[in-house]
Amino acid sequence: MSQLIQGKRAGLIGLIFMLAAGMAFAQSNNETDASSEPQVKIKDRHQDWTVRCKMASQQAFGSGDICEMYQQVDEQESQQTVLEIVIGYPSEGEQPVALFFLPLGIRLPPGVELRVDENEPVRFPIQLCSRNGCRADIELTSALVTQMRAGSEAVLVIADPQGRGVGLPLSLQGFSAALDDVQSSIN
Repeated sequence: MSQLIQGKRAGLIGLIFMLAAGMAFAQSNNETDASSEPQVKIKDRHQDWTVRCKMASQQAFGSGDICEMYQQVDEQESQQTVLEIVIGYPSEGEQPVALFFLPLGIRLPPGVELRVDENEPVRFPIQLCSRNGCRADIELTSALVTQMRAGSEAVLVIADPQGRGVGLPLSLQGFSAALDDVQSSIN
């Protein structure tokens, strides 16, 4: 991958991370100064996916909205968030990038594995952890997007502290409509 593409991907990943982190921060801090940051707005909901947009910084990305699709997975008993997924397109990128926000306390070396139905799983590393959790990202290839559009279920597998695989369910209901919505916002 050329340095230019890596730089653009890193820029998008940073922007999506900022949007997702901003959304989580705004949800946990009701005293946020509304005038300091453009607000993230819900554009639409497509079953289990939410499309949200934020006005892009003109200095960094030009004008217009930057949209992404989002899903949050909560543990059933405690209702604590165990996984957040954000999918968006890098500027001038043809393939979407998915960011997975994971809980702390997971084993890092095995990375994560994305399974869509009975297809071959896709493995990728965890990039970083902070006090709020860990992050892994992957460019969604055309083949993977096709699997997800046609799929009925997906599971993101992480390793617990003892190295055992733990599957976190990812709903694909509304995936195609949400991705189409995000794609239309960049055209």
